[in-house]
Amino acid sequence: MAGETTDEELLEGWLQGRQDSFSELVRRHEDRIFALALRMTGNRSDALDATQDTFLIAARRASTWRGEASFGTWLYRIGINASHDLLRKKKGWETLEADPAEAAPAAAPAHGFDEGIALRVDLARALASLPPLYREAVVMHDLGDLPYDAIARLTGVGIGTIKSRISRGRRRLAELLEQPSSPGPSKDR
Repeated sequence: MAGETTDEELLEGWLQGRQDSFSELVRRHEDRIFALALRMTGNRSDALDATQDTFLIAARRASTWRGEASFGTWLYRIGINASHDLLRKKKGWETLEADPAEAAPAAAPAHGFDEGIALRVDLARALASLPPLYREAVVMHDLGDLPYDAIARLTGVGIGTIKSRISRGRRRLAELLEQPSSPGPSKDR
């Protein structure tokens, strides 16, 4: 849109004391940060907490943004860290289990079952079962649309390592999604 205020201008407005500037940044980015947090935590309640933490941290640390990456990328990194912190508080990454009841309805009548919901539940479960480093890389690249070099910068590891984690994570996701989780209609089309 022509004439729309940039994220960077809004951040500067926040630093100058304009409350509405940060409110606009939240409005612009909350859905993306929530989606990231939901995929990282596997739980709606935790995702809401991580999203809130992300914006609180961003508000407090706004003056530390140096412009080396876009505001959105900087905020995304804060979101990843907030999700990590929340999971560590809940006994760490390795014990993470997705709560399917949080992600979508547990069951639906066979005649009205929405395959899209089933796929999202299956994907949430599969993502939650990935090793943490694979999950992080896959979420950032495939769901967050971040390029390899940005992920490498944000995580502090080489591009080759990022590519390897994404490849292995995708392969594991494919294996998990191919396994039937419960009896149901045939997948033949």
